[in-house]
Amino acid sequence: MISFFLGIRYIMILASIGVLGGALLMFLEGALLLRNAFTFVRTEPELSVTAAVLRATDKFLFGIVLTIFGYAITFGFVIDVSDEIRKRVPRWMILNTVAEMKILFIEVIILYLVVHFATVVAETEGMLDWNGLVLPGAALLLAAAMKLVASSTHDLGPK
Repeated sequence: MISFFLGIRYIMILASIGVLGGALLMFLEGALLLRNAFTFVRTEPELSVTAAVLRATDKFLFGIVLTIFGYAITFGFVIDVSDEIRKRVPRWMILNTVAEMKILFIEVIILYLVVHFATVVAETEGMLDWNGLVLPGAALLLAAAMKLVASSTHDLGPK
């Protein structure tokens, strides 16, 4: 019975493949946005490329996070690798618990909100209205929630 349930964990490799496929799409979309920014510089130098570069940066960052999630799912929950192999992986890519993945996901959402707000500011001519405070306010509330989640998560190892 236990071997059956341990074998089911290999189904999660499908999730990992899907996440890595999404990461590749994000990298491709970021590269296309950067290509468009270079086109703006060549053809219409008076247009600001800041928004296009910020959007591309956001896509690349999200692709990096999806890559980390794919790695974490595969080598944290599906395949058990030796400590020797795990030592060769950068420390920032190692996620050992679902709580660590949850915190990383909240951090990514906050980062996306900050980059999106910077993009909106770069695209807006003139002053922002009060509705422009929604994005930084949401980022602030999520940061406070993340702080609460991180402080409430503790290791329940042996005493």
